[in-house]
Amino acid sequence: MDIDVRKPVENPVCKKLLQEWKEKEEAERAELTEAIAKEVAENAKFLAIIDLSKSKIRHEDGKAVFEKDSIISFEMFKGKDGTDYMPVFTDWEELRKDRRYAEGHVDALIVDFDDIAAVTNGRAGAVVNPFSHSFVISPENLVHMKKHKEVLQKGYSENTVKKDTKVLIGDPADPPMGMLEAVRRYAKGNRDIKSIWLKLMEKEGEKSYLLIVDFDGDRQKTFSGIADAAVPHIHDGLPLDMIPYDDGFGRKTASGEPFYKKKRGLFW
Repeated sequence: MDIDVRKPVENPVCKKLLQEWKEKEEAERAELTEAIAKEVAENAKFLAIIDLSKSKIRHEDGKAVFEKDSIISFEMFKGKDGTDYMPVFTDWEELRKDRRYAEGHVDALIVDFDDIAAVTNGRAGAVVNPFSHSFVISPENLVHMKKHKEVLQKGYSENTVKKDTKVLIGDPADPPMGMLEAVRRYAKGNRDIKSIWLKLMEKEGEKSYLLIVDFDGDRQKTFSGIADAAVPHIHDGLPLDMIPYDDGFGRKTASGEPFYKKKRGLFW
């Protein structure tokens, strides 16, 4: 998301939804919660409090330029369960509700959802307007929102499987044949794709189709092309994940025969 730092941070749509959510009973919040999550992931821009004490900054043409080895630290709150949460604010009025920053200078950075997801990186959650609406997004929900946004934008999600994460891999009992045929047709026309395996993956309670792709060339272009071919033919609602065969996890997972394998000539 492009951010124009010259414009004041305002989120009228998000703030209106948050206020309606705040006024509802717990049992009546589901629809608004979904609407807020969508606005946060796709449109909203926030203020995040930062610590620049370990940063070296010079000013050029009215802009602050961070020198090499500068460190920007984002403020975190500790929840009752011991989980860290990154506070973000819809506007300066909300940020000033923190008594520590009611007056005077405070260093803040304009961030969007992708920035929040990158900073928390599955290890922390976020809380929107902690001193008024206090809309909490757990670490798990941040990861889920990031994945869902990637699927909507690109047709697939890229994930790094953390060490010691329990992942179950198997062969789907009822493979999506329409999807497999569409991917085969695409792969035949792409000289960089050598083999593709289909697996069913369950990670942290969520199931998805997993394609292990052995290819040469550009990863983004290859995966995007496969996704464009595959996604319209997935009718059971399961998301699609892809990993390269050359990844260590990919080699371990690619058991059995691939559903697509490039035919090789006798001499080339």
